[in-house]
Amino acid sequence: MNRKAAIVFRSDKAKEAQDLAKQVGTHLQITQMCEAKNERIDKRCDFAIVVGGDGTVLKAAKLLDVPLIGFKAGRVGFLSYYKLEEVQRFLNDLHDDKLILEKRWMVKIRTHDEYFHAVNDIVFHTPSRQMSEFNVVFDSCSNLSFFADGILVSTPTGSTAYNLSLGGAIVIPSSDVLQILPIAPYYLQNRSIIVPSQNKVAVSASKECEILVDGVPVGRAVQIEIAKSERHFTLLRPNYYDFFTVLKEKVGYGRGVQNEMDNR
Repeated sequence: MNRKAAIVFRSDKAKEAQDLAKQVGTHLQITQMCEAKNERIDKRCDFAIVVGGDGTVLKAAKLLDVPLIGFKAGRVGFLSYYKLEEVQRFLNDLHDDKLILEKRWMVKIRTHDEYFHAVNDIVFHTPSRQMSEFNVVFDSCSNLSFFADGILVSTPTGSTAYNLSLGGAIVIPSSDVLQILPIAPYYLQNRSIIVPSQNKVAVSASKECEILVDGVPVGRAVQIEIAKSERHFTLLRPNYYDFFTVLKEKVGYGRGVQNEMDNR
């Protein structure tokens, strides 16, 4: 029986999505094609093919209740396991039952009476580049204070996003932890703290700060609360996928000097 799939694409990748649909159309029943916006996908499909970068996968993860398989049409692609020219490899993996489900969890942010869900991270920062005093509290523990531009809270999925640019720790995606990192602190405090995801995190500031959820501004507040969300999303990935190989290929981490010399 033909599997049913939807194709979700970034707005500027419509042609690539159409080309991909033609290539997989003889092996899959394509039930729907749409941009990664606020459109729901028919739950009767078995999975959704996402054409774009990691940002497109992030959008799809919040909209869709079906497993996602990413085709990279962006720059990095930690969440996209296939390139656009690797359609045949994907079809072979599908036929040979080499695709497995990987569940990723989200975090929930509460401010006032509003809730938001993040796949990668939450940025709580001063909008005018003026530093502020930030207090971070984990459950009932004593607070930690930072004089900084802001605070970043990331999931394991988000450890290779903005967190990586700020010098935070790389976390294996299957880990069950939260990472907290001051943004441009005044003192030598630019080290991240990793806590179990069961901990609730409260972050307050001495002045009103902007809140960014997965890079999207959602409002302002002087305090936010962050906890592990009841929501999750599911990726469909090859069973031979290796996170550390991706790190070496995408950002050069752990590649070593000898490998650099061999490539000359």
